[in-house]
Amino acid sequence: MRRILKLRTVKVLLAGAFISLLWASPALAHGELDSSSPAPAEVMQSAPKEIILYFNEAVTPVARSIEMYNEDGQRIVVGEALVSPEDPAVLIAGGVPNIPDGLYVVAWRALSDDGHAIDGAYTFQIGSAEGVLATQDLINNVLSGQSGPAGLSWVMGIARFAGFAGLCLILGCLAMMVGGGIRSRRLAKVVGLGWVLSFASTVTLFVTQGPYAIAGKWSDVWSTSLWSDILDTRQGRAILIREILLLGILGLLIALRKNFHRSATSWWRSSAVLLGAGVVLTFSAAGHPSASSSSNLAIAIDAVHFASVILWTGGLVAMAFLAKKTDFAEVVRKFSKMATIAIPLAVLSGLWQTWHLVPALSDITETTWGKTLVVKTTIAIAVVTLGGVARWLIHRGHSVSIRRVLLLELGLVAIIFGVTSSLVAASPEVTAPDSVYLVQAVNGDTISNIAVTPGRTGNNEIHVTISTPSGALDPVQNITMRLTLPDSEVPTIAVPVTELAPNHFSGSVGILFPGLWTLEIFLEPDSQSSIRLSTNIQIPG
Repeated sequence: MRRILKLRTVKVLLAGAFISLLWASPALAHGELDSSSPAPAEVMQSAPKEIILYFNEAVTPVARSIEMYNEDGQRIVVGEALVSPEDPAVLIAGGVPNIPDGLYVVAWRALSDDGHAIDGAYTFQIGSAEGVLATQDLINNVLSGQSGPAGLSWVMGIARFAGFAGLCLILGCLAMMVGGGIRSRRLAKVVGLGWVLSFASTVTLFVTQGPYAIAGKWSDVWSTSLWSDILDTRQGRAILIREILLLGILGLLIALRKNFHRSATSWWRSSAVLLGAGVVLTFSAAGHPSASSSSNLAIAIDAVHFASVILWTGGLVAMAFLAKKTDFAEVVRKFSKMATIAIPLAVLSGLWQTWHLVPALSDITETTWGKTLVVKTTIAIAVVTLGGVARWLIHRGHSVSIRRVLLLELGLVAIIFGVTSSLVAASPEVTAPDSVYLVQAVNGDTISNIAVTPGRTGNNEIHVTISTPSGALDPVQNITMRLTLPDSEVPTIAVPVTELAPNHFSGSVGILFPGLWTLEIFLEPDSQSSIRLSTNIQIPG
């Protein structure tokens, strides 16, 4: 009876653990551009001396982190982008040449604090425009050439999946063998396979970080200079440490070969725990928890969550491979003991991560990330159901059927890990990739180019440039702007306006609610006339 109650307890905790696993592994929105100089859509009287980008978190520049292009798409050489000594969230590129009047694109790319590449582009203008240019098309043309090698994201996704699976095989199966109660050469081979997967994954992720960071070519995976640059990043250092720790684990596995009794010794167990914990920490220390508030606490709790899931999943693998052994009851006993500790930790740490990393889930179905998460949850329900079937079979002693159910259960778990690996770089929030919302409002021959930075809830800067198709327009005498959120009780917001140059204005405003806002601009070309321009601005949550 006690055994049945324990299995039922594990069943309940298993369901909670799976839900926490699925809801506690999202990627937060990565670093974003807050503002810049020159500002998006700014009209300047002369060429700038430098380009300054202000981000919402610390960033790491990469090769050609800041670039300039003219309206013909030709690259203009500027100085190397450097982190400001006063603020790690600011990038500065000097050496801007004395360029002629016209429209220019600033394209940028950097590594955010969590190791993911972020990029974007915006336009600014020098002198008066001679015509209306499709600024968004120009930006798209520039960014299309900075997408990186084809298939890179797939290779990195497969490598991440192999790393997760390999670590589950190593640590989960080793945890079942520690103490000498379970001795199986077959299981030892599974552990060896896990090590090969983990090490191959780690090497692959390291060499692909270079072309990923700079949106380069496949040949960049062999660039030793890029390897050196990657080692200067948090992600690169974490991967290198992971490789070293995995080599240490290899030494332990060699010591264990044909000598399973050594797993019961204190030195072997202590070494295995320390090396395994170190490997787990390299994932947490280079991921989203490291870039969040309370990063040290977030890293620790993420590591606990990751380790708990690894031990539980690896234990399932061990059960599947040992289902035909005569001492299978001992295998079940050991797994139940391990799961009783691991699964509650996974539940509690997962709930904390959900609260800490994803404070708002109301719009989860509005994104591809969220819809995929729903699919993963459905698969998880199937896994929990299979777990109940397996426990029913264990109670009746059907060992052959148990193994089949366990293998099917692990197959579904593998699918979940695969989908999770493909979404590591995704964001649950809908934000513009370049963090600048560009739109145009037209009334007759009067054209207003509008840039909203950063284009999300919070403080925003609105730049407005007034022109005509011919480019000839006398300076307007007065301008007012206001924002309204239709079909809501949010009051109309008056935007204070500052004139930066003839027919170039800016205003700062706090937008507290997401939605499709209406921006109205009222112009007074002279004392006898007025013009109203209106457009919609999508502000994500």
